[in-house]
Amino acid sequence: MYLEAREQYARAQKLGQKELKSRTAKGKYPYLRVLDEFIDESLVAGRVEVGLVDIPIDQIVGTKSAGRRTAFATNFMPLLPRDSEFGVKWVSLCADHLGPEGIRDPIKCYEYLGRFYVQEGNKRVSVLKSYGALTIPGFVIRLLPMDTGEREVRRYFEFLKFYRKCGLYQVMLPHAGDYAKLQAALGYEPDHVWTEDERKLFLARFSRFRE
Repeated sequence: MYLEAREQYARAQKLGQKELKSRTAKGKYPYLRVLDEFIDESLVAGRVEVGLVDIPIDQIVGTKSAGRRTAFATNFMPLLPRDSEFGVKWVSLCADHLGPEGIRDPIKCYEYLGRFYVQEGNKRVSVLKSYGALTIPGFVIRLLPMDTGEREVRRYFEFLKFYRKCGLYQVMLPHAGDYAKLQAALGYEPDHVWTEDERKLFLARFSRFRE
């Protein structure tokens, strides 16, 4: 397993280097976004402890603080040498993932406007993403934005109303009224709260639709 984990690091590193070069050539920022660098308390109306959630990996876009920012490209693939302290830990974690128990500890992260920023567990995200995982369990703290009236903020508050019914982050729709249309299309009353079976059935169909 250790040898396979080392080989997986090499593959993931190549993907990270490719992403780095591509974004640099286009004049785009090539590393993970850092939540602490673009948001301050004046933009936060409140905090909500969401609890343990299955987080869609493609909605994890950065880190909470700048600690390991340049260790990853924007696709969360590793950039540092495999034999560095970072690389050794990544490989060890990958070997755990390949073992009988897998990676079990949830990550910790912040959610802002439907996107997630990791506080603890960047390497866990990286390893699982390198294997194409769709979700990762994590403890989430939601940062509520100030109600500025901006389109993105209005859309997000509409999502929060829908989240109370469906309990899923996978459904982020672009236009006002889309969530009500989805609820109706599924044959549910406007105030219907989804059951666990309804969530599982929807996710199974939604995954096939996306593919």
